Amino acid sequence: MSESTRFRPSGLEASSGGGSKWLGYCAVGILDWQDKSANFDWADVYLVATLKVADSQYTQELKLAGSFDKEPNGNIKTCTLLKRLYWLFDAIGFDGGPNVKGEMVDGDGKDVDIVNYLNINHVTDPLNPTLDYTAYIYKEPGRKDPSKSYTTVFPKITSNNAEGKKDLTGYIDFMKSKNLIKEVVEGVVPPVANGGIQPAKDDSMPF
Repeated sequence: MSESTRFRPSGLEASSGGGSKWLGYCAVGILDWQDKSANFDWADVYLVATLKVADSQYTQELKLAGSFDKEPNGNIKTCTLLKRLYWLFDAIGFDGGPNVKGEMVDGDGKDVDIVNYLNINHVTDPLNPTLDYTAYIYKEPGRKDPSKSYTTVFPKITSNNAEGKKDLTGYIDFMKSKNLIKEVVEGVVPPVANGGIQPAKDDSMPF
C-alpha cells in the first residue's frame, strides 16, 4: 500500500451519520421515554422514545406526535394519531391508552402518568440492552432545504422476529407506494417544489 493512500482498516465501519448500516430495518430496544406535548399547543400527544440501535453507539428517537380528531361533543374518534398510538402500545405490550376524552388510562381504566409508567415497565437495561423490536430508520429530505437530510424513525415498531419484520416491511412498502414516506436516495437530489418556497420543517410535522 502506498503511503499516500487512505488507511482504513476493515474493522472501522462507516459511522451512523454517513453509512447505510444503521438505516433500513433495524433491531432496536427502548431506553427511555419523554413527553413533550406541553411544549406545543397543537399536540395532544408528543411521545419520544429513545432507541438503542443494534451495533451502533448512537441512539435514535422515535417521535409520535399529533392531535386527536374529535366528535362535536369533544370525544375523540378514530384518527391517524389514535391508530399509531395503538400500534405502539400493542407492540410494547401496554394494555392502556386514551379514554374518550383523550386522557391516558391503564388497562383498568385508571388515570396514568404515561411516561412514568412506560419508563418503569417498558424500557430495557441501558447497560445490557435487549433489542426486542424492529424499526424502520431512513434519511428524510429537509422541508426547507431538500439538499439536507435528517435521520427519521417511522413511528411504527414491531416485534424483532420474522413475523414482525414482515408486518413492518409490508406497511412501509405500502406507505412508499402511496408516496407517504419521503426518503433520500443516494446520488439523487430531491426536486425543490413551489419555486423553492417550502414550509419549514418543525415539530408539528415530525415525519
